[in-house]
Amino acid sequence: MKHFSINEFDFPVEQQPIYDQLGNIIDGHQSVVRTDTNQVLGVHGSRYKIVTHDDVVNSVIDGVKTANLSEDYEVTVDVLEDGRKLRGEILFNNLTIEPAVGDYVKFRVSFFNSYDASWSFSQQANGLRLWCLNGCTTADAVAKSRYKHTASINVEGSAAKVVNGLEHFMSRKDVWQSWMQTKLEQKQVENFFKKTVCKAFTRQQSVTKTNEKQLENLLGIWSDERNALGSNKWALYNCLTYWATHTKDLRKPEIAKYNRELQIASAMKSKQWMEMVQ
Repeated sequence: MKHFSINEFDFPVEQQPIYDQLGNIIDGHQSVVRTDTNQVLGVHGSRYKIVTHDDVVNSVIDGVKTANLSEDYEVTVDVLEDGRKLRGEILFNNLTIEPAVGDYVKFRVSFFNSYDASWSFSQQANGLRLWCLNGCTTADAVAKSRYKHTASINVEGSAAKVVNGLEHFMSRKDVWQSWMQTKLEQKQVENFFKKTVCKAFTRQQSVTKTNEKQLENLLGIWSDERNALGSNKWALYNCLTYWATHTKDLRKPEIAKYNRELQIASAMKSKQWMEMVQ
């Protein structure tokens, strides 16, 4: 069974020249205009090529159909900022793993696009933990299948690549189970936060400091996850994914979610994360 929850994404857009105050075309630059509202959605160089939201959504869905992974999936697409950005996901209801008894994670394909160059067309294979709807982000998933909007882009060709993520997703069960056995001390967790997602730079960019408000927030989430799952790496991982996915109270929740997922991916490649071994 397929379910669709989709905001309008197939509105018309076209590339148009940019003019100076005298009415002369400015060479080397062009705009992306939403022609049904005449809104300028982005300004780019001459090599930029529109990759439409419509092409992205249809190519990803076609890639999933061609792979024949499952007939039981749900598609959600959200259009943001008057159409400048698009974020979508395909959630497979019967492709799941169970890291712990009663703790299920579903396979998910997420995809992104923008007309203002803030988000490249990108896709990632990850999971959705059903217990509290955390999005399970792996260190190598966020940057996977990412493409610039240039003349050489091949949307349909890239769509099929995300299917390979299923094999990687299924292999995560053993990894996540090992994290449950990796005990952590409170000081380890605090140090990890300070060195990664709570690290802030001064204006000189040479001295770092801690984002104390973010640290307090994360320690509160960590306390809840630790009480539910134990003081281990799996609880810390779910603390991070909870923080990334629960952004509805922020001014731009979908953009915050996207940026936090990138931060988590970077944090999971850090020295502090790697040193947390069983």
